Amino acid sequence: MKSNYLKFGIGILMILLCACEGGSSESDGDPEGPAPGTKPFLSILPTTKTVGTAAGEFNVSVSSNTSWTVEPLAEWISIPVREGEKSSSVKIRYESSTVTSRSGEVMFSAEGVEPVKLRVTQGDKTFTNPLGGVPDPWIIQHDGWYYLCKAHGNGINLSRSKKLTELTSTQQVFAAPRDTEGNKPWNVANYWAPELHYIDGRWYIYYTAGRPTSEFGGHYYSQRSGVLRAKSSDPFGEWEDMGMLYTGDHYTEGIVPTLENTEYFAIDLNVMEINGTLYAVWSGNPVGSTTQSLFIAEMKDPCTIGSNRVKLSDPDQPWELLTSTIQEGPAMIKHGNKAFIVYSCNGSWTKQYRLAYLELDDIRKDPMKPENWKKSASYVFFRNDDIRAKDNTYQEGINGEPGGVHGVGHCSFTKSPDGTEDWIVYHTKRFREDGYETYRYTFVQRFGWNADDTPNFGTPVGWEEPVVVPSGEE
Repeated sequence: MKSNYLKFGIGILMILLCACEGGSSESDGDPEGPAPGTKPFLSILPTTKTVGTAAGEFNVSVSSNTSWTVEPLAEWISIPVREGEKSSSVKIRYESSTVTSRSGEVMFSAEGVEPVKLRVTQGDKTFTNPLGGVPDPWIIQHDGWYYLCKAHGNGINLSRSKKLTELTSTQQVFAAPRDTEGNKPWNVANYWAPELHYIDGRWYIYYTAGRPTSEFGGHYYSQRSGVLRAKSSDPFGEWEDMGMLYTGDHYTEGIVPTLENTEYFAIDLNVMEINGTLYAVWSGNPVGSTTQSLFIAEMKDPCTIGSNRVKLSDPDQPWELLTSTIQEGPAMIKHGNKAFIVYSCNGSWTKQYRLAYLELDDIRKDPMKPENWKKSASYVFFRNDDIRAKDNTYQEGINGEPGGVHGVGHCSFTKSPDGTEDWIVYHTKRFREDGYETYRYTFVQRFGWNADDTPNFGTPVGWEEPVVVPSGEE
């Protein structure tokens, strides 16, 4: 009987072993492909890279769930290993150059996804960041000039340059009004983050200002958004104050905005045309809250908001809540059939400041409906290189250089002189310590686009890191 039980047990064991071996062979499938039912994906970082004229190499990070190949599309670029699987890195090598500037591409491909391209720019002309000490930098390109708009004291200054990489001295184009007997304007103090726009043949500046904080217990409760309009085609000529913009919940035709009927803090107002209609987007307080959220409203014309505000987004993700409950500095950009509101989150006075975005995946959809906007899965632009000294305190970097790239945010967008490259303009803090006394400086760098038409900003460049000048810049 024991012998029979033993034989029976051995038989069962053999069946199980065979089943396991057979099952393993069938269930493994293609070890280089995505799991059954999973959509393949492929992305790279960075999507653009600038290098000097000497030969060198760098690594590209690949994020994927399947096998992929990589191919250089320029003779001066080589790749030792041209295939891989899932998330890995690839070494890119480039030859020395004797020409002023050249660009080449590297293509990453995988079955079932759109190819992704890396653009490599090599040149003998470079510049270094920062360009200057301007916080909340706003730079736009128009008719071959780059215009910088900034707050300066209780007023607004402009400058212009033929080079994106060169800031010139500014001149005041608007000074805050003053209180007079019987008249206390809303915009006498605290000018913040002005933005210069050219709309339908005229210049406009959207800005934030308010009453003195001494009237509100030291708080900025009165900060609202206003607009200036140039009287001529010359942005350095005379400007007229078109008044406060209505950013409240009780819009009626012909309403005259005041501190009382706009009700809530409203800053960093920006405008963008979507599908033939102009919209305003800004940072403000929801009803009964000190949280800064993003709002949108339709505009009747560049000087008039023509609807109630609609809240698009709250700071509700862990990476948005590291230091505060703030979304601010919305900057709009379009690509393909999509529109994006790129915003800053966390406190601008902290090292945790960073960028994220809201995506309208089809510009034919109604921008006034919050459900049509999707928040990025995580932040999209951030760097923080803390350097700790032996005494356990933070300090400047080696040879007196800044100890990291802190507080990256409040951006604007522009193009290279020849229009072939996209550039992001932003500020970063000089030191890691909290506070505006640690200064904010202007940086610029190229960025690219993913295969799905979402922006890929890469990583903020370092202090005084050589960067090849924009394409077409002399």
